[in-house]
Amino acid sequence: MPVDKIRVFGDARIEYKSATVNGHKYSYILSQPQSGKYRATIFLIHGFPDISMGWRYQIPMLVDMGLRVVAPDCLGYGRTDAPDDYKLYSHKRCADDIKALASHLGESKVILGGHDWGAALSYRIALWHPELISHLFTVCVPYARPQSTYLPLEDLVQNAAPHFAYQLQFASGDLEKVIRSKGEIKQFLSALYGGRTEKGEFGFDAEKGVLLDKVSGLKPSRLLSEEELDYYASEFSRSGVHGPLNWYRTRKVNYEEELAILDRQITIPVLFIQALKDQALPPHLGKSMAKHVPNLTIKQVNTAHWALWEKPKEVNSIISTWLKEVALVDGRSGKL
Repeated sequence: MPVDKIRVFGDARIEYKSATVNGHKYSYILSQPQSGKYRATIFLIHGFPDISMGWRYQIPMLVDMGLRVVAPDCLGYGRTDAPDDYKLYSHKRCADDIKALASHLGESKVILGGHDWGAALSYRIALWHPELISHLFTVCVPYARPQSTYLPLEDLVQNAAPHFAYQLQFASGDLEKVIRSKGEIKQFLSALYGGRTEKGEFGFDAEKGVLLDKVSGLKPSRLLSEEELDYYASEFSRSGVHGPLNWYRTRKVNYEEELAILDRQITIPVLFIQALKDQALPPHLGKSMAKHVPNLTIKQVNTAHWALWEKPKEVNSIISTWLKEVALVDGRSGKL
């Protein structure tokens, strides 16, 4: 039986809402039990290149568990504001925005989930605002603690992490020059979602980035329907790709701001779902997490980066089991 998911058009189970927080308009999907009563509120933070609809396979399951779900379009994406200044995209600034959005919704404590950049941001929300988060789950991206010494991305790629070389392309500004129209955005998204050419060639390589000579010949990824891909392209066309790519330009500002939280540790219960076939995030990156996150559960799924869509049944089972056994029994979640 296929996993239930939110339809991108005309699904009565969700509402699009917006709120102005810290001077920026944030759009978010809201979904909650029909009774209006819920056990806790859970925030779901998407990554790149994604939007709030990236959680379409998870939202129905979470609502069925009695949770109120809030899935924002992060800064730069979809229906949320997309300022030009990359410093506004720092983890601290975005963490402050998410806390303000929770306060707008009347919540002083929430469960938090994140994928990709949303996972990286979720760890920082838990560090900057530990009083806000009762439980945290992340998908694909392991925890990396704040550092006391700055390491430029170029040095990291050259000396330790060639699989992060794509981030150099993303930060360079080159992609914005050639990815402009809705059609170009659609092909760009297909490259990141695993689309292939007629010859079976991918349009993305972690050690190179988006392969622009392949993009125009890509067939759509099997992970999205044509309707979903068209929806995504339309949402990204609202502000273009500059805002989303700004997330790759914040390494230095994140380092500078996080000097203030070097001694902080995430002590709440954390679930990390690791994708074993993630090209950009090989499994060895998560080996040291337990040293820095004492209340950690690690589960693995045999998928690539888009685990939320590729193996939704397995991912949902892991999340729901952990929520039932940890988050919804110990009295720390929102309205329990």
